[in-house]
Amino acid sequence: MSLFLIAIAFACIGVYEAIPLLREEAWPELITAGCIWFLGFTLSVLTALKVPLPSPVIIMDLVSDVVLGMLRLVF
Repeated sequence: MSLFLIAIAFACIGVYEAIPLLREEAWPELITAGCIWFLGFTLSVLTALKVPLPSPVIIMDLVSDVVLGMLRLVF
């Protein structure tokens, strides 16, 4: 039941957000929003299925190490 509600909620949000972008023919924004919706939908479904997900702190630590390493090369 929770998967059904998640799918309905994301479909409603997608329709509400996508229609103005389609009317304006804002294709890059629509693709970006679609990718974010897909990631959010995937994480929501995995959370509802009680799949163990990695800690976001570990991922942010990895990203910050890469960004700081690149900044050290520049400055």
